[in-house]
Amino acid sequence: MADILVKICGMTRPEDVVGCTQAGADLLGFIFAAKSPRRVTIEQAAALPRTRAKRVGVFVEQPLDEVLAIMEAAELDFAQLHAGQTPDFCRAVGAQRVIRAFWPQRHPDMAALAAEVARFAGTIGYALLDAGTSGGGHGLSLPFAPLADFSPPMPWLLAGGLGPDNVAEALAQARPHGLDLNSGVESSPGLKELAKVRRSLWAVKGE
Repeated sequence: MADILVKICGMTRPEDVVGCTQAGADLLGFIFAAKSPRRVTIEQAAALPRTRAKRVGVFVEQPLDEVLAIMEAAELDFAQLHAGQTPDFCRAVGAQRVIRAFWPQRHPDMAALAAEVARFAGTIGYALLDAGTSGGGHGLSLPFAPLADFSPPMPWLLAGGLGPDNVAEALAQARPHGLDLNSGVESSPGLKELAKVRRSLWAVKGE
């Protein structure tokens, strides 16, 4: 399972950026959503250390020009979009630079979810499935088993309440291409508990 991508979201401190990278994280998330307890400013994100992990900005309400400006100023590799942005919006950011959130619980069945995600073929690099019907970082998990046959036209990441005690089960049952960890590896919002991060990464990558 070494090729599974792991993103740790909600970076706010230099020691967490370094520690999560050392533990094996592939992607680190910086949240710019105004209502998030893990929100950072452009200046704070830009000041956090650069590591080998790719840098992801998480956006909710920002318009396109603001997303692009923040990505440049904070030296971000990806934009993770959480507000129902259109395929055209994603294309304008740059298809291979977009992780776009979808919420299975908004849909009556998996076929309806698959149809929505398929609309974004060629306009996003990754789909991200999260629990609930909006937002993120709330600690809830999706049922894993119903996702086993989900096969969108792009790689996908699973988010929602993931941590050291359930990442192996999530991978075995849902079979995503990657995992997005946040509240499940924290001591409080925005403060990562590196022991939980390391246990989670060991369960995923075995290294």
